[in-house]
Amino acid sequence: MPFALIARLLTGEAGIYFARLRNMATWYVVMGVFGLITVIFLLMALFAWVETHLGPILTALVFAGVFLVLTLVAFLLARSSAGQPKGQRAETLQREIASIAGVTAMSNAPQIFRLMRRKRGLVIIPMAALGFLGLYKAITAFRDE
Repeated sequence: MPFALIARLLTGEAGIYFARLRNMATWYVVMGVFGLITVIFLLMALFAWVETHLGPILTALVFAGVFLVLTLVAFLLARSSAGQPKGQRAETLQREIASIAGVTAMSNAPQIFRLMRRKRGLVIIPMAALGFLGLYKAITAFRDE
């Protein structure tokens, strides 16, 4: 859908595209209202049918209990699913940052290599830092054993 919108913007047909989207949204709202009314009438029919077997007070209590349980289940599902997208967003953000960093590093690699060829002394500092880091990790691993 975003690609269709971009294509419409580039070709100048965005007004027609938005008019169609608005028209579709209106019809979906109308269908949603009709669906909700249908569900309400089905519940009313179920209530009337159960009332003939149990009586009006007991039927009202049963329906209230069932809808209370459904509300609690929906609440618990909403609470349990609320934390998942944050983790997924953070994970997605980390992957995007890593991807951007990789692309940046690869696009700057030729310039860095040219600089390294001209000034060989610049290679010594990162190599020494990596050597000290490896030595530090080896000492801590040996000490932890």
